[in-house]
Amino acid sequence: MPRRDAIERALGVVDYVLLEGFSTRDWRELVRRDWRTAIVVVGSLTYDKIFHLIIKAANLYYRLRHGTDFKGDMEYVEELARRMGKRVETVDEDLLSIYEKSREAFKPRLTSILWVLLLGIYGYVLGVIAGKFLAWHYVQDIIYLALTVVVILVILLIFLNDFVNATMKIRDRKLINRVQELINQGHKVLVVRGSKHVEYIVDELRRRGIECEDLS
Repeated sequence: MPRRDAIERALGVVDYVLLEGFSTRDWRELVRRDWRTAIVVVGSLTYDKIFHLIIKAANLYYRLRHGTDFKGDMEYVEELARRMGKRVETVDEDLLSIYEKSREAFKPRLTSILWVLLLGIYGYVLGVIAGKFLAWHYVQDIIYLALTVVVILVILLIFLNDFVNATMKIRDRKLINRVQELINQGHKVLVVRGSKHVEYIVDELRRRGIECEDLS
């Protein structure tokens, strides 16, 4: 994320600000179409919940320590852009659109194997926990349950990371097409994207003959 003065300088000359915002709102429809995508869906929803909890915790800390609200990068730039009268769009893909463009990204065979492993491990551990509850070993039960949850979360997030890496260019191509459309209409555009996206976006825009500057 560039410094505030760099953002303000860029906002002073652009017409549009394009933000990142991968959507999971259509997850139910995706799972109805193909149940094998469920592990990606669960990982995505889990990540969203964890991310929002982190933001809430950071917000609480900033309120108590500094008396101000904490804002994520996208929210911060969006608020600043709207205050300066710029047009703001979120340009990204969603789960269903990615599925329609690249089912391979969901790796259905690997998904099935992981589901079997996860359910097997989870069922075994729950059985152990249930037995120990009957023996009144509450402390051990809590430890086993916590470890089970942590292992499942780690597996889900690792798998989600593979999915994100596999779909990054699909998401960026939609953004690049929108940038080109706006440039062809005579507009100047500021793109706000995660650091992993920058190199591909810059290279592709320049390949298409669009002048751009990396502010990160």
